[in-house]
Amino acid sequence: MKKRAIIYTENMEQLPALAEFLICDDWEIVSAGETAAYLNSKHIPITEEKALLSNTPADDSFFRLLQQVTQNESDFYHDSFSTKGAIRLVCVNVKPRYHPLTDFLEESSSDNCIDFKHQTLIRCAAKNYKSVLILTNPEDYSEAIIQLKTDSVTKDFRLDLAGKALNLCSACDAASSLSISMQKKRIEFPNYFVVPYQKQRKLLHGTNPHQYACLYTHNLDTSALSGMKKIQGKELDYCIIKNGFIAWNIMSLFFKIIKNPFEVESMDSQGYPYTTQFTPAAGSVFTIAIKNENPVGAALGSNVCQSFAKTLNCSPDTFDGATLACSAVIDQDAAVSLSKANLLTIIAPDFTKEAREILSENTSLHLIVASKMFSGFHESVSIDGGLLVQTPDNTLFQKWKVVTNRRPTQAQTDAMAFGTMVILAAKSDSALVVNDSATIGISTGQTSRKRSIRFAFEDAEECIKNGLTSGDTSAEILVSDTSIPFDEGIQKAADLGIKAIIQTGGSSSDQELIDFCNNHDISMVFTGMRHLAF
Repeated sequence: MKKRAIIYTENMEQLPALAEFLICDDWEIVSAGETAAYLNSKHIPITEEKALLSNTPADDSFFRLLQQVTQNESDFYHDSFSTKGAIRLVCVNVKPRYHPLTDFLEESSSDNCIDFKHQTLIRCAAKNYKSVLILTNPEDYSEAIIQLKTDSVTKDFRLDLAGKALNLCSACDAASSLSISMQKKRIEFPNYFVVPYQKQRKLLHGTNPHQYACLYTHNLDTSALSGMKKIQGKELDYCIIKNGFIAWNIMSLFFKIIKNPFEVESMDSQGYPYTTQFTPAAGSVFTIAIKNENPVGAALGSNVCQSFAKTLNCSPDTFDGATLACSAVIDQDAAVSLSKANLLTIIAPDFTKEAREILSENTSLHLIVASKMFSGFHESVSIDGGLLVQTPDNTLFQKWKVVTNRRPTQAQTDAMAFGTMVILAAKSDSALVVNDSATIGISTGQTSRKRSIRFAFEDAEECIKNGLTSGDTSAEILVSDTSIPFDEGIQKAADLGIKAIIQTGGSSSDQELIDFCNNHDISMVFTGMRHLAF
């Protein structure tokens, strides 16, 4: 009696080698649909079984097929093939898929997005792993061929394959679950946080060269990762990817918020409500540089070269090995300018042919084309024994309260929005100084609010001393990701030329700072919304 195998796959990789071996080894191959057509095109004989097709009704033929997979629970080599019609090898793989909510609500659809046929078939084969070889990953085909050819299919190998099969099923279930929950208007956290991340590739190394790392993706078409493509550079490591995504997250906020008209409900110091409107930066180019998961410079400019020059001026000595994200296509002139800086990675919507040729001279430079914005579903941090999950911080502010006699000007208002956007990339406590839509002082990851303000002022003073600031002094802004305590450090704001401050408010010394700002003609806004990041 011939040995029987089911082959029904979406991934055809390495499939001909497996199928050809099985035929030569006197197996009968049961298949259907595109897999059957593919095997026929390779002149591999198959027995067609329509019960495998996902769009067929759940009739008795499918349950008979399941019975053939589960009916013999003896050891793989002990009387394995005596039972009539028994299946001893199941090669089935499906891809976890995300579907629009309408696909689940379509009652007339015969192909429900909650797939039970193929996953049930995989689960039954895994349950009966002592008698059945269950293959769901093409990487295992060659080892399966070797063990079958040498009559040495071990129980450990079959159990390992069963584990991989159940892993695939859990990913498919998670994709279906997320397809429904992600489309709800109200974000809810499920009882079990399961996301179908698939191993894409091993990375060069982790944060440090002695650490191992791997990139997993959840294959959601709307994710920023799905729209990224490396077009130059050596293998990526953990830090390159982490810094790149921090930079592109802020770039996404620029495209979604700063480039468009938006407004915020406000109140002045007398309690009168009004609406603050922000000028859209539609014609501006935005660049931001990230190093060690913190911003080291950011600016708006009329073109890439101007924007990058202003970004670089913030702290030129920190740009060695930084990651730069840009909102515009990198052309020849921009490439010449960027090539002079010792950057590690450049991320942009695209690079012209001339730009690629110029930047290709630096073989250690990574070029990444990014075409999609951040989807903003969730962010998570792994801890020993658990996972911290939260919604992303992608709202600049929900309300404004001008607490000083003086309101910020329009230029200062726009600069406040720009500075708040940039500070979202910084580890807390953080503060930055903005001049002419460019950062001129950045302090990140400090252990106290006083220290973050002091260091940001020191960086700004050095930038001004070296003549690296713009001649346009229409907006000198201090931005803090939390409340600012009043002390001798903040009093340097007047000496530095600060004209407006934006912070959360909530310090015990708020009134002292308000009085100081009124005495020095500085406008100050309380948002009541902190932006801590760790």
